[in-house]
Amino acid sequence: MKKIVLACGSGIATSTAVAQKVTDLLNSNGYTGQFNIVQCAIAEAKSQCDGAAMLISTTVAPNDLPCPYVNGVPFLTGVGRPAAEQQILDLMAQ
Repeated sequence: MKKIVLACGSGIATSTAVAQKVTDLLNSNGYTGQFNIVQCAIAEAKSQCDGAAMLISTTVAPNDLPCPYVNGVPFLTGVGRPAAEQQILDLMAQ
């Protein structure tokens, strides 16, 4: 089971919207039941990244993250979304 940390400013609003899109992406690519999404505020992201496959954030990520970072803004704007989706799929395949 891969842990995916999804962060936004408060851990409620935009992370919830992105969480559904990431879930749909992963389920449609054969990862159903193989991941767990943990939502948090960006201030908590660094501590939540312990053992995580990736951090997806809709805001600026902190420095020195212990896990790979994926920009979540493309899931809100649509700009650059295919590249962000591919980055997530690549990290899941590792």
